[in-house]
Amino acid sequence: MRQYVLILVYAGNDEIQELVIRRVGNAGLWILPNVAISWHTKQEMERRMLSVKEELISIMERGFEGEFAYAIIELNDEQFRAMRSLVVRKLESDCQGMITWGESLLRRIRSRGGERIKREYERFERKYRELVTIHEVFDVRSELLNKVMDLARELRAEYERKL
Repeated sequence: MRQYVLILVYAGNDEIQELVIRRVGNAGLWILPNVAISWHTKQEMERRMLSVKEELISIMERGFEGEFAYAIIELNDEQFRAMRSLVVRKLESDCQGMITWGESLLRRIRSRGGERIKREYERFERKYRELVTIHEVFDVRSELLNKVMDLARELRAEYERKL
């Protein structure tokens, strides 16, 4: 079984939390506002968190105040299985959000085109690829993911036809 790490974060404000989310990037799945699970090594995630600390130190030298603490815990198979339901629930929620967004985007593509629609479609495609990849990483299959995949194919066909 693949190794996973749990990342627990305490960020004193939203600005610090956003910085952490940017640094973790697509290396983890945020299952709760301050809790992520990553498939990267503990060392890789430690490196990313150290870059957050370095940036915070730089910001604080200019007068910004805030608090930041984190823990990175390697999960054994049993611990991950206990967390898996949270992963599945988060992925289902993400799929539902993609379906809502994709259906809205499909209606707008059908009614009009333009540069704004193009950018949104490209953003949707990027998020769609990330979602599929994360499903593969965590070995989660669901009917909602199948709906997202069907919607993405329909969007792609309509986008190519329209633009």
